[in-house]
Amino acid sequence: MKIVVPIMPRSIEEVEAIDLERLAEADLIEWRADYLPKEEILKVAPAVFEKFLGWEVIFTLRTSREGGKIELTNEEYVGIIKEVAAHYQPDFIDFEYYSYQEVFEQMLDFPNLVLSYHNFEETPENYLEIMSELTSLSPAVVKIAVMAETEQDVLDIMNYTRGFKTLNAEQAYATISMGDLGILSRIAGQVTGSCWTFASLDEASAPGQISLATTRKFLEILEK
Repeated sequence: MKIVVPIMPRSIEEVEAIDLERLAEADLIEWRADYLPKEEILKVAPAVFEKFLGWEVIFTLRTSREGGKIELTNEEYVGIIKEVAAHYQPDFIDFEYYSYQEVFEQMLDFPNLVLSYHNFEETPENYLEIMSELTSLSPAVVKIAVMAETEQDVLDIMNYTRGFKTLNAEQAYATISMGDLGILSRIAGQVTGSCWTFASLDEASAPGQISLATTRKFLEILEK
């Protein structure tokens, strides 16, 4: 399982101030561009991609529809993604499938999509339907992050991931049970088949996220 570290710069100066040595244990970088005003994203993009030249980068616009920091119309959302993709070719592009399903057809030419679903309130009863639909679209990665309300929620997410991965060996999954209860799901990829876990440097981007250093230690123990 690879470790993704989200970066959430609010200015070019914050991008330039990032200490790459502190990210040495990370496998991928997720640029959470939603921490910037929408008119600043394309201005800051060159600094981000120059800073992380040689790294695998996930470009993410986590919108307010799914717990993020920015509100965008369908046209704005797709427009920013297309601009960044055309000029900087990020290794992966996060797409909030259920929030922007109406414009999903415009994304069909992108082979590197991370089709994502986020629910910061609960683990929904139709979780299996969501996982099945996203799997049927064969993206680069199916990413699902939902809030754990009970220990059983955590075990269910881990079990469902294992089941889907067994039946769809070629499909990559990144599944997370959020909150303190769900921490186990963040380090159990070797068992469940989840390909990524998300770890924080200074500021967590989701509930239950643990530090990069701690995540690496856990994985070294579990993946011996």
